[in-house]
Amino acid sequence: MFIESFLLLLALDFLSAGQVNRWEQRIIGGEPIGIEQVPWQVSLQYFGDHVCGGSIYSENIIVTAAHCFFDEEGNRLDDQGYQVRAGSALTDSNGTLVDVAALIIHEEYAFDLNINDIAIVRLSTPLEFTSKVQPIPLAKTNPYPRSIALVSGWGVSYILNDSTNLYPTHLQGLALHIKSIFSCRLFDPSLLCAGTYGRTACHGDSGGPLVVNKQLVGVVSWGRKGCVSSAFFVSVPYFREWILNAIASIQ
Repeated sequence: MFIESFLLLLALDFLSAGQVNRWEQRIIGGEPIGIEQVPWQVSLQYFGDHVCGGSIYSENIIVTAAHCFFDEEGNRLDDQGYQVRAGSALTDSNGTLVDVAALIIHEEYAFDLNINDIAIVRLSTPLEFTSKVQPIPLAKTNPYPRSIALVSGWGVSYILNDSTNLYPTHLQGLALHIKSIFSCRLFDPSLLCAGTYGRTACHGDSGGPLVVNKQLVGVVSWGRKGCVSSAFFVSVPYFREWILNAIASIQ
């Protein structure tokens, strides 16, 4: 337990310090963190409810996951219902709430196969950068296995049973080790794998950032039922050219 706590502190050390309330509920295995520690983190909301995370690339561009714009049956949701909350560790207050003006979903995204799960959002109003709102650069290369990464979000903190999950209102952070494709039985170069039993991303973290050395290396995509093992992340370096082209076309 000491080692895991140390790794979390080490991962957060390169970020700015923020107020942390230790009593809050947790992402599975994580800790509450201040938005100043991950100022690129946003909450993607649908008609006022948090549905996914996202990362600030620029004053009006958010990087997130494609499946955040579909319901559980794979039906496309109404674009008009989406907003982004930036600059707050809470999903329901503070910060800035901005409408989504346009979005681009990867043209080869497949809901049933969990492939090409990447999307770009353009905001209706540019964000004002502060200590709580900052962009994050896109990584150019995948991190090495065993690299320490930070994942953050408002996803499920406890799974009680098949029908009852607990979601925190306060942002959670978790230090993970990047795993090799062999240890995850993963042979898709477009994905990264990180996390272990009891320390992983879960429902509601989708679209959020996986960060190594202050660079966005991954986007939370999917995991196995019950969030009982490693999570899978869209590789930002793999999709970097697509992301940049999408940004250029949506401006």
